[in-house]
Amino acid sequence: MKRLKFRKLWLLSSREKKARVEDFSNLTTAVVADNDFGKSSLVKSLYATLGADPSRTPEPWKNAKVESLLEIEVDGSIFFVLKQAGRFALFDEGGKLTWTGNSVVKALAPKVGELLDFEVTLKLKGGKNAVPPPAFCFLPFYLDQEKGWVDTWASFSGLEMVSAYKDDIARYHTGIRPKEYYRSKAAKDEATVERGELAQERAALTKARKRFKDKRKHVGISLDVGTFEDRIKALLKEQNALQKSYDEIRNEISHLQAQRTASQEEVEIAARVLSELEADIKFSQKLSDAEIVCPVCSTVHENDFANRFGLHNDADACRIVLLESRGKVEKLESEISLQLKSIPALQTRIDQIQSILEETRGQIKLGDMLRDESERLVDGTFEEEERAIDGDIGVLNEKIAAAKKEMSAFEKKEHKDKIIEFYAGKLREFCTKLGVENVPSNMWDNIRPTIRETGNRAPRLILAYCYAVLHTINEFSTSCFCPIVVDTPLQQDPDPKNSERMISFAINERPKGSQLVLATGSLQGVNFEGREINPVNKEQLLQAEQYEPVRKFMLPFLNAVLTD
Repeated sequence: MKRLKFRKLWLLSSREKKARVEDFSNLTTAVVADNDFGKSSLVKSLYATLGADPSRTPEPWKNAKVESLLEIEVDGSIFFVLKQAGRFALFDEGGKLTWTGNSVVKALAPKVGELLDFEVTLKLKGGKNAVPPPAFCFLPFYLDQEKGWVDTWASFSGLEMVSAYKDDIARYHTGIRPKEYYRSKAAKDEATVERGELAQERAALTKARKRFKDKRKHVGISLDVGTFEDRIKALLKEQNALQKSYDEIRNEISHLQAQRTASQEEVEIAARVLSELEADIKFSQKLSDAEIVCPVCSTVHENDFANRFGLHNDADACRIVLLESRGKVEKLESEISLQLKSIPALQTRIDQIQSILEETRGQIKLGDMLRDESERLVDGTFEEEERAIDGDIGVLNEKIAAAKKEMSAFEKKEHKDKIIEFYAGKLREFCTKLGVENVPSNMWDNIRPTIRETGNRAPRLILAYCYAVLHTINEFSTSCFCPIVVDTPLQQDPDPKNSERMISFAINERPKGSQLVLATGSLQGVNFEGREINPVNKEQLLQAEQYEPVRKFMLPFLNAVLTD
């Protein structure tokens, strides 16, 4: 089992000229502050940097346009993950860019799956099977302030893209259905989709053959040249319509390519200007003179803070223009690619129609001497195509049967019973420690029960359940184990005794060797030997005095993405 750990987090708002950096390398970190001091925004940023946004993000935080850089450790290897304006990038320990992408589903999800051995495929909206977004990898490890204490397996946003995901993802994380099961399931689902497409093709072929035969019965042996003439006109009409579509697509591609060229020129200009501005900033920082004389025009410029700050503003603005222009180029390239994919299909149809027209003209010249032979050849072609499709369907049926057999091998009752027994034992132990009595009976034999508890007992029951699941994952999972993030466990105004119980439990009852980040208004007097973070400015988690050092550290990462 791979293990992910947090090491350090940098947050940068170029819009507000504020930033913050915090060390999370300790096995236990507590962010302790009253409401509105930013403790939740800080801990939400950890998994958000990895592509898992919380169920709710405060508007002021959205408006700040925060860029984040997270240093992580995976089985001893160090990486940096950058999140910038909807784009993600992965760097090695030395800061070298190794991967970048701007789609959470198509790009980031497979990368996180590869990095953390998150090898599950689920059916996304639209019917496609794929590795789900990173939120599904981190679900059992995060208890969100807004959603985590009223519902389980629900602390992130965007989860609705996979319908009825909770049972599948819970079985995967707890090892009831290991990653090998989902590999076989992915093979079965892929073969099933392909078989369905072939079945539709087979049905269409059968229907076409029947229509051909029905039409042929009424022709007789006489030759009606007018019938063939009408057919030629109909085919020519279809070909002309297809040719028109082909020309429209070609013109659209030409237009998009012109736009792409213009945007690429914008990228090159912005990159060049940014490089010059950065050079000016470095040059001004090296000079100690209060005034700088331009070597070209002899104009005297003051080398003061205001001018240097103006250079920083220009560089930041230029960086935004560069990022937006690169986004335009990528979008235009995607649109061009989409248009190009439609051309071969049109061209193939045009070629087929042209071929039919030529054969039909040949029939007119040869007349009824070729009619019987051509009909026999058509029958043979239908039969050959049907046999080929039936053969392909047979091969897929064998693949589906083999995949089902492999899946059943990973779903043995003894294995599931062993895991449920372990989970129930931990749940019983933890409910006792948290003072939760009369636990609903549906929770003992179900790894993903529905919890409908209310009042101040509900958070304690949910905490006991989540930790029972975490211990089960630690014992049986074939995937990864990630840092536990518990955001504001003291919900529903618990009494002092239960408040102390919950904080002590969250700190001391996590799986051995696991990392914990706890956000709370108070540690309730519990002995805490980890690192404590105490935000002190209300509604000002990011600090102006940290802007320059954080920006200086993050700049090589930000520039690497822009120049990639």
